[in-house]
Amino acid sequence: VEAGYALGEAVARRVLQRSATDGADKVWDGVMPTGAYVWQPTPARRVKVPFDALAGTWQTWVIPSGSAFRPPPFPVPGSAAWLASMNELRMLAAGGRTVVQMDRARFWATEAPTARWDLFVEEELARRRWSLPRAARARVWVSIAMYDAFVACWDAKFHYWLARPITVDPTMNTIFSTPPFPSYPSGHSTISNAAAQVMNALFPEKSREWDDLALEASNSRVWSGVHYRFDIEAGETLGATVGKAVVARMQGDGVR
Repeated sequence: VEAGYALGEAVARRVLQRSATDGADKVWDGVMPTGAYVWQPTPARRVKVPFDALAGTWQTWVIPSGSAFRPPPFPVPGSAAWLASMNELRMLAAGGRTVVQMDRARFWATEAPTARWDLFVEEELARRRWSLPRAARARVWVSIAMYDAFVACWDAKFHYWLARPITVDPTMNTIFSTPPFPSYPSGHSTISNAAAQVMNALFPEKSREWDDLALEASNSRVWSGVHYRFDIEAGETLGATVGKAVVARMQGDGVR
């Protein structure tokens, strides 16, 4: 017991030392860009300070940096792709949502996507009764993928500063309040697709289930009216890229 306590304490010190220099304690200067289609506080709470504006600069675990896989710019406002996304949202807001879509949108909104995927991992490990080391490894790699995906997503969000759909069209009805940070790309899409990549590698016989959950997490943000379709598509691509990088590192950790 004493040896285990000492080992755990030593590991914790290493983690705390790293966290002290990972950039998460930096204070944002509060300067926001101006112009058309730039993020503004969203109803109903209209939070003036966007959440974690510097998170895209935080130190990552596997990918080189938050900006390493930054997605290309969103569609030009007024373009065919832009109008297609806005028309989809207006259709949904005007009564085009099904009961199932509304229920699943709320399901994914009641917890952060990281919490949902943590629960999926926990349930899967409980069914398989994996040993403590193997279970810890699975949790670690899924968590790393989600964290790096979060940093990459926030880098893009605060690089592009895109206004949310409800800012562009305040008449649109959303299922719940729009989160207080820029739109492009979707955090749910980025994080869920990164997690699904690792889950596919850990539990490959259930890959269809993980992919379906990631797709549902993505779609839920359009169904709810808080994201454009192109937010989702960019997030899915970014998340998959981050997830594959984490899987490549995981597969080289010596565990077979």
